[in-house]
Amino acid sequence: MGLWSVNKIKLSCPAKLNLNLSVLSKKINGMHEINTQFQLIDLFDEMIIEKTTSKYINVQTNIGPSIDGKKNIVYKAIKELSDYIGEEIHCDITIKKNIPLGGGLGGGSSNAAGALIGINFLFELGLSSGDLKKIGKKLGADVPFFIFGKNARASGEGEVLIEDQNFSKKKYLLLFPQIHSSTEKLFSQWDELDKGSQERILKNEENSFLPLFLQNNQDVKKIFNELTKLSSLRLSGTGSTMFYAYEDRYKIEKTLKKIPSKWRHSFCEPLQCSPLLTYLK
Repeated sequence: MGLWSVNKIKLSCPAKLNLNLSVLSKKINGMHEINTQFQLIDLFDEMIIEKTTSKYINVQTNIGPSIDGKKNIVYKAIKELSDYIGEEIHCDITIKKNIPLGGGLGGGSSNAAGALIGINFLFELGLSSGDLKKIGKKLGADVPFFIFGKNARASGEGEVLIEDQNFSKKKYLLLFPQIHSSTEKLFSQWDELDKGSQERILKNEENSFLPLFLQNNQDVKKIFNELTKLSSLRLSGTGSTMFYAYEDRYKIEKTLKKIPSKWRHSFCEPLQCSPLLTYLK
């Protein structure tokens, strides 16, 4: 899933699901200790990295100015990589976004990982996976996972990764309510809860953020309560994507009749590993 020449490389950056997610504690540095199980799926953003003779970093997407240029995590990734090697890297990057923004599927983090891996390969920098993970950790908690590129259980701030050897045979139906869910906002709402509420949620929920996400989005909550009667519906990350794990497509298609017409959906298959690993020696 990649084309490359001497000056150009094309990468597929996969999405992930959090099959579960528990927030354990807040650290002195303001970050949170978590436990989660990451599952890669076959929903991809497409990225082209091209060497350029100009002295600029150019990042363009099909979404437009709101996430182009300096606003994009990929721009920050290239800056961090330049600092790490002590040399300015200049390139043109084009991203076709298929993974929804603010959907809890790690699209931005996957793009950042793709940029680090792709530039390391294209410019023959010779950095190891460990080097790239160090840079990735500065960009966001999920970036080291996308560099790791295999399904994993994650702890710490998301950077302690243990490969999950059990390959999932389940397929996934993803539901997109077309709303942006802010990770920052949900973590701060979690921190405002008293200890008793946090413990209750940890005991009863597969995803610590589900009650907060539903509380913030009352329209979604009504539909969630209906849909979850049919089959267990889960939240990925801090939302807004919800998903069913299923084996029988016929049974799961019944749920589609119940979802609002303005929602989008996607049927996805599990991946055993990320296509980005092709470019990581």
